[in-house]
Amino acid sequence: MKLLRQQKGSRTMLQEQDIGIQIKCQQFESKDYTRDLEGKRSVILFESKQDSRKVKCPHCGGRVYEDGTTTKHLRDMPIWVGIEQELAFLCHRYECLECGRKFTEDIPLRYPGTRITERAANWVKSLLYNKSSIRSIQKVTGIHWETIRRIHEEMMSQTLEEHTRELIARDYHPHYLAVDEFAIHKGHTYATCVMDLESGEVLWVGSGRSMEDFRRFFSEVEPSFLAEIKAVAMDMNASYHKVVQEMLPGVPIVYDRYHMQAQYGKDVLGAVRLEEARRHKARSVALVQDAGCADPEQKQAVQAEIRQEKAAYRQIKKLRWTLLTNGENLGDERRQHLQEILQNHSDLAVCYAMKEEMCRLFLLRDPVAARERWNAWFAAARQSNIPALVRFADLKMQRIEGLIAHAAFPISTGKLEGFNNKIKVAKRIAYGFRNDSYFFSLVRTLSLPNFP
Repeated sequence: MKLLRQQKGSRTMLQEQDIGIQIKCQQFESKDYTRDLEGKRSVILFESKQDSRKVKCPHCGGRVYEDGTTTKHLRDMPIWVGIEQELAFLCHRYECLECGRKFTEDIPLRYPGTRITERAANWVKSLLYNKSSIRSIQKVTGIHWETIRRIHEEMMSQTLEEHTRELIARDYHPHYLAVDEFAIHKGHTYATCVMDLESGEVLWVGSGRSMEDFRRFFSEVEPSFLAEIKAVAMDMNASYHKVVQEMLPGVPIVYDRYHMQAQYGKDVLGAVRLEEARRHKARSVALVQDAGCADPEQKQAVQAEIRQEKAAYRQIKKLRWTLLTNGENLGDERRQHLQEILQNHSDLAVCYAMKEEMCRLFLLRDPVAARERWNAWFAAARQSNIPALVRFADLKMQRIEGLIAHAAFPISTGKLEGFNNKIKVAKRIAYGFRNDSYFFSLVRTLSLPNFP
């Protein structure tokens, strides 16, 4: 790149405007200032004035001699809008007279491990604190995204370490945990997340969602930290309960009510509703075939019945959200409309009544009463002879202890499910993450209080 040398007056103005650099670089002196012909980049040249006689070998402490010079470049915070700022340092190279090792003079204002200045790093940190993405910061500053990621990771590591020391100082122990999975990449790639339900902080994040993946949580966390756990909330989809029973014997497992209700709505209400709708559709198709063979006197009655079957089909297809809504939240018109349909569909009416009763069971706070009511609910479900309801009861009966435990410990994974939305937003802002370790640190840091 061709550089255009500025006049001496410009140098003087630069030194006056950027006197902070002179103060921080006491062993360097600014010698020149250049700007490229397009006016998009400016460079300040610093020359070392270090006395070589006072330099000692950093390895053995022996005397050294000067072995030439080299130039190091650092990206700095821009002085003028729209012009990239770069600092060039003419540094000494030394060789030790005793051990023979060679080394280069250090630049005091360089941010460790990067090729940017400390104040440029502070600029990046301020943008990160204000929720700017790495992609947008790269566009604004021109600093490589890997450097920005490294700075962000150092910030998060420091924050997490300070928070851990604070918890240890307070002798804090979590009482209620929630375990769930979330997607980290496309193609069914998941991670497991463990949250403290009282504080809302994510205690651990690990790749995978198998039993062995979740078991790493207990190997990476001090056992004494989990000594006061009272209950663990989770859904029924994974095998996390087996690991909890193994690693935390005697700690109750509470199954999330919202997952239970959602699965019932899909596997039972949804299946029965669609079966009823298909029955009306099949009936209307059969009537259409019969109408072609009917005499003129019967044809009008058959066509009226066809219209009724099609209307019933449309009504049931549109009934999904009405069935899933709690009966107490339905308006008078929707409630009356629902009752009219349920009167003509006995299986759907039974499943809806069982759904309402299941919602009431989660409001119980007496474990003894809860055990009695849940056993009665499963017995009634099995006696209904409705295939979808019987299958659901047979499957969930195996987890009845976790359902009963909800009466003593009314906790759920709702807070963790809500935090999963925050994780999704972070992924969208960043256009995805290449480094899982960095992403997991971000997930933990986002859950901390007062951290953007």
